[in-house]
Amino acid sequence: MIRDGEKIVEVGKVTSTTVFKVSPEQKEILERQSEVKLEKAYSEALTKIRERYNQRMNEIRKNNK
Repeated sequence: MIRDGEKIVEVGKVTSTTVFKVSPEQKEILERQSEVKLEKAYSEALTKIRERYNQRMNEIRKNNK
């Protein structure tokens, strides 16, 4: 902890990571893989959202009858 006047400030742990240099070709491949993962995640999320929406709409319709 560091005392700053009347305030006490807690400092978190310092984290470090290894950084690797990549060639432009490797960078392009990694970016494309990242894009594919995001597209897949979005697609799966949208599918789940649609399913929940349809379930909820069916419940509402049943309750209104």
